[in-house]
Amino acid sequence: MNQAIPVFVINLARREDRLERVSHHLEERGVAFTRVDACDATKVDEAVLDGVITPAGPLGALGLGDRSCTVSHTYAWEAFLQTGARFGLMLEDDVFLSGDVSSLLRADDWIPPHVEVIKLEKFGSGISRVLLGDAEIKVPGTERALHRMYSRHVGGGAYILSRRAAQIALSYRGRMRVPIDHFLFNDTVSPVFRQLKPFIVQPAMATQRHYEYNSDIAKFGKAARPTGWRLKLRKLRRGWNEISQIHRQLVVFLTKRGAIREIFWKDSAP
Repeated sequence: MNQAIPVFVINLARREDRLERVSHHLEERGVAFTRVDACDATKVDEAVLDGVITPAGPLGALGLGDRSCTVSHTYAWEAFLQTGARFGLMLEDDVFLSGDVSSLLRADDWIPPHVEVIKLEKFGSGISRVLLGDAEIKVPGTERALHRMYSRHVGGGAYILSRRAAQIALSYRGRMRVPIDHFLFNDTVSPVFRQLKPFIVQPAMATQRHYEYNSDIAKFGKAARPTGWRLKLRKLRRGWNEISQIHRQLVVFLTKRGAIREIFWKDSAP
């Protein structure tokens, strides 16, 4: 198909099985893609990590996996900016996409100028309630719409960036202090959330819960859980991060610019 929005799949060179799976999946969906070589937590140089993301931040100490994953996403942003496209879709290689995803990629003129980031993914298996704006834009060829995000819903498995958003995100290299999904989609700790004003597709058209992959970064991803006063301090910091956003969210809610809505995944036949 004609594809105005290029797709970039982040994949470790040693995980050919994942690449084969996602290749077949995207072929079935009628989606062409470019592979992006991921940063490997098992052999990465610490200087490479430090050049993108700090060892610790508002969420506490960060493991090699979280940091390497964040570096990998910056590689995808760079690959996107080397094209002439206005928008790019970033995918992790364990993602599962809805049958109508190709409709979203055929053109980019349906995306208004004020939309810089579009999250496609429902993260996790539990119930997710998020402060969202009303439906603003219908996704062509689907029964889905875009809603402005006013509170967090993390997960970095599938999202679209504009060129400006990618450039802004890359300008934080060396100063990122949280993993990639929090950097883009967590208003309580993100320095760019309000600047990029992310939107989300509802119902969601991507999930990472479809396949039972063993994570390559799980054993590297999380730093050791603190104990004693360090654990109490971390809880206080996270609590403060949450409280600091309440006044802004209340304004959105009370002025009826947004409402609490449940995020859910919905597939559809190709």
